[in-house]
Amino acid sequence: MKKLINKKIILVIILLIAVFGIFKYFIINKTEEVYLNEYNYITLQKTNVIGTVTLNGQISAHNPIGIFVDKKLKVKEVFVKNGDYVEKEQILVTFDDDEKNKIERNIERENVNLNKIKRNLKTVKELYAIGGVSLEEVRTLEGDLRVSELNIDELSEVLNKTAKEVRSPVAGVISNLKAQKNYLVDTDTSLMEIIDSDNLKIVIEIPEYNSTMIKLGDQVKIKLETTDDDKIYEGEIIKISKLSSVSTLTSENVLEAEVKLKDKIDNLVPGFKIKATVDLKDTKENNVLPKISLVYEENKYYIYTLVNENEILKKEVEIKNVAGDTVIVLSDLDMNTKIIETPDNRLKDGLKLLKGENSDKSK
Repeated sequence: MKKLINKKIILVIILLIAVFGIFKYFIINKTEEVYLNEYNYITLQKTNVIGTVTLNGQISAHNPIGIFVDKKLKVKEVFVKNGDYVEKEQILVTFDDDEKNKIERNIERENVNLNKIKRNLKTVKELYAIGGVSLEEVRTLEGDLRVSELNIDELSEVLNKTAKEVRSPVAGVISNLKAQKNYLVDTDTSLMEIIDSDNLKIVIEIPEYNSTMIKLGDQVKIKLETTDDDKIYEGEIIKISKLSSVSTLTSENVLEAEVKLKDKIDNLVPGFKIKATVDLKDTKENNVLPKISLVYEENKYYIYTLVNENEILKKEVEIKNVAGDTVIVLSDLDMNTKIIETPDNRLKDGLKLLKGENSDKSK
């Protein structure tokens, strides 16, 4: 009885091993169905645009207007702050009346002196006519009269330069404000600057490691970051600085470049951040391919091409890496070769893709 039970156990084990082996055989050897329409197919593109690079930038003032005064006046009131938008002729700053009143009193005092000299001169001329005084005394009073008149002219000129207030010469945005209430102004520096809203520019920053790739005339696509405007504006680089500076956006060394847009952007504000995409151009046309079409294996680059309508051919290619999303293909490839745009790990050399719809995916 015991032997019979052992034989049954052995038989069950053998059957289980056989079933497992058959199951494993079919699972391992089952070929996954891969269909033609599961992939996008592209060809090489011949172009002198060899890549793209994305740069930071912002809206900046084009020659901001400095506001100056000629005298060290005491500020009475400041009506604006940095970032304020002002209209043309809007009052920005008023000054204390003490200096103006002092000059007016000096003018009044000099007028009194002038009238006194005129009366004395009239009397001296009458005396001179009858021989009562010398001609020298007449000439002296005439000189005093002229000096007094010059003093009044000078004081009047100073009074005209003694501003009571400062108004904005243009509509724009206040920046670099230095004027402070109850403090004397510095005549050597501006009270503030006004950024003319109709005279703004777009400045992009070119990092040093990209500086040799970007040139005057390169095409640029601009997108505002600080607004809901999703529109892409096109322009070109018209000026590149010859000196590097530290970026105010990224703290790296950069060259500043100015961009001229084809279309005007409404309601720009200085300081708005932008993203700029620059097309990198070569002096000659090259065959280019998206980087996502490459497969990197064992220090080599490959692409998957389609031959004989549905057969996969894995092909090694030599490339030159450039900035952006594309590479230059140096290998000699037919321009009409169909290339799988985004290959995956299901693709194998020699695999034949199925035509029609993948029933599993349609479900």
